[in-house]
This record gives sequence, structure tokens and C-alpha cells, in this order.
Amino acid sequence: MNNTIYFLQDGGTITAACATEFVTKLREGSRFDSEHTDQEYMYRFADRYHDQTGKIIRADSPDHFLEDLIGFGYVTVK
Repeated sequence: MNNTIYFLQDGGTITAACATEFVTKLREGSRFDSEHTDQEYMYRFADRYHDQTGKIIRADSPDHFLEDLIGFGYVTVK
């Protein structure tokens, strides 16, 4: 499986082979909620993002979560 490099809005990068691996690495590198499960992290991240931007990120699956982060420009792929 090929790795993809994801560029985060804050200047960070994540290299991952799939959405699930992306979420795990995003959680592990986070200042917030890194001790939670990936699922809990996605829900908490989505709540914070909504509070800050008013945009709704789906947190029901890593694929939807990553798709929405890309769609809103929080993550870019080159």
C-alpha cells in the first residue's frame, strides 16, 4: 500500500497509508484528547472544529473524517 503525505493547516505533516492510520497519527500528535480512542478523538475534534468554524465534520468513520478535513481545507494532499 502506498503512503500519502497529508499537509495540515497548522504546518504539520502526516504520512499514512489509509484514513485509519491518518486518524491514529493525528490523535497521537495532538495536544487534545491524545489519550482517547481514535473514535473518541474524531468526535471531540469534530466538536472543537464546529465550535471554531461552524463547519460539520463527519466523525462516523476515518474515511468520512479525512474526506471532510480535506474538503474544508484543514488537510491538503500533494
